Amino acid sequence: MKLNWTRKDFESDIEFILYHQQDNTPEWWRKQLFNAYPYLNYEHAKSLPESKRFEYITEQMRQESQKYENVINDSVKVFQDTWNTLIVEKLESAYRTAFGNDCSGILNNMLAEVGLNPICPRDLEHNSFSVYYRDIPRYAMMIALHEITHFVWFYFWQQHFSDNSDEYDFPNLKWLLSEIVVETIIRNSKINDLIEQPKYIAYSYFYNMTINNELIFDTMKKMYQSRTNIYDFMNKSFDWIQKNEPELRKKIAAAEK
Repeated sequence: MKLNWTRKDFESDIEFILYHQQDNTPEWWRKQLFNAYPYLNYEHAKSLPESKRFEYITEQMRQESQKYENVINDSVKVFQDTWNTLIVEKLESAYRTAFGNDCSGILNNMLAEVGLNPICPRDLEHNSFSVYYRDIPRYAMMIALHEITHFVWFYFWQQHFSDNSDEYDFPNLKWLLSEIVVETIIRNSKINDLIEQPKYIAYSYFYNMTINNELIFDTMKKMYQSRTNIYDFMNKSFDWIQKNEPELRKKIAAAEK
């Protein structure tokens, strides 16, 4: 398992930033950009037609990219150095115990792309993900471990189910399950020891969410800790989310308003 850090090019960065600024995007997602860049006027942007909103945000982000070019480049170097110092030597061992499989020969082409987006999208096909350039190094390490856990999860998921990888992206149920199990796997394995974890690893609204009168992360923790192997956990957690999808999606929609 190998991860390299690089700068994300502006065009691909702005493409995903605008993806979360569409008219039909829930406000919870749209506001992430404006929370990260307070000089952006959310009410003004919201009042604009989508095309004009895109122009406004693109121009502001282009100025940010140019103004802080050296800062972004410095972040790439700091993140890579921190990764090499704190994580590299312990990475494969932590994931071997978390997934119960040898991970030494997999995912040797992972890429962390440092850019402007405070939301950190991933590209499963190319084993790459974005990291916000203003994150502190330790938080950037946590983001990396979060995304790598997705990659490893889906690597072994594909081996187990031999299904269509197109189903691993938003808004499919397999994508949703992966967003839930990442918290469980990291928090209850040696991955948690690699770097101090913040309060929230997954989406914040998951932490108080209940299904069948039990916190969903308590449910997942029990499944994970009682697993016979990672594939047993995959089977049981997928069965759980299939049975509870309507209620889960209803609660997520309410949380993202």
